[in-house]
Amino acid sequence: MSRRRTATRTTLRIALASAAVAGAVLAPVSSAFATPQTSSVAAAHKSGPIRTYKLPDGSRAGVHEPKAGHFQVAVSKGDIMLALLDDKRPYATVHNLFVEMDTRNGRVTWVEQKNIGLGTDKGNRYTRGKFVTNRLLPGGNRAVVYQQSQYAYTAYVIWDGKLAKVLDRAHPTVLTGKHGDYLVRLNPRLGQVTAVKDKGSNGQGPVTPVCFVEKKQDIGAGTLAVLTNSAKGPEVWLKDMGDRSVIVGHLDRKHPSLPKSAGIIAKITDINTAQPKLITKVEGGSARYATTLFPKLPKGCTVVNHVK
Repeated sequence: MSRRRTATRTTLRIALASAAVAGAVLAPVSSAFATPQTSSVAAAHKSGPIRTYKLPDGSRAGVHEPKAGHFQVAVSKGDIMLALLDDKRPYATVHNLFVEMDTRNGRVTWVEQKNIGLGTDKGNRYTRGKFVTNRLLPGGNRAVVYQQSQYAYTAYVIWDGKLAKVLDRAHPTVLTGKHGDYLVRLNPRLGQVTAVKDKGSNGQGPVTPVCFVEKKQDIGAGTLAVLTNSAKGPEVWLKDMGDRSVIVGHLDRKHPSLPKSAGIIAKITDINTAQPKLITKVEGGSARYATTLFPKLPKGCTVVNHVK
């Protein structure tokens, strides 16, 4: 990397950090679940665990520290690995348990899936966030909602004593219920959860589309743009490429461009059309403007206040 690019990146990070919009969301947790692996624990970790937890189902959670300050937890039974927890996915479902790792110290906690959100501690504040509500939904579903930051919520959807899915910004819906005929949806910015009968889930027609799409684009100067499109319009999160948990800028309909103090140009154009655009310029002088198209919404999705 050239000295000029390094200097530009450093200047940009400082400038954007000072101009970042208050309340920008943190990166949400992934909604994927670990599945049993055929690989052995010994193959995944050359050194032994620094400590081990015995889980109620007879499995064990071994805490490893492959790199100083970064932890991994191998959940296993015998020599067979059932799940691997790390910084990107610090939780998993193992049999009837929901197992979590505190990424700060590798501490392991667990709870029966049916009891998520029913404990007096309301869940792990660090891994899940601040407890908001635990409410019953149509179809025998239950949603436990947590808040990570001002505009970032997750919802743990439980049906029949099992965790159906963790809903977040990237995965806001799930089909669940006895026949998978209820569509549970989270508004990740407001924390509102709804459940409606989905007529198309049993072959009676098309399944209700998920009206949320995401695209990632390197815009230069060490900055990653995460572009999302939904029925409420386009949004952009600007992140530092070196540490993607750091959000240094946020654009949406109410704030379609960065302030001049940011040191770069970033703005959303064609904001009320079916194909919004992100215009950026991260270097001065004769550097060209770059245009990035937002991803199109799936068929069947309608944009609020859409203008052709």
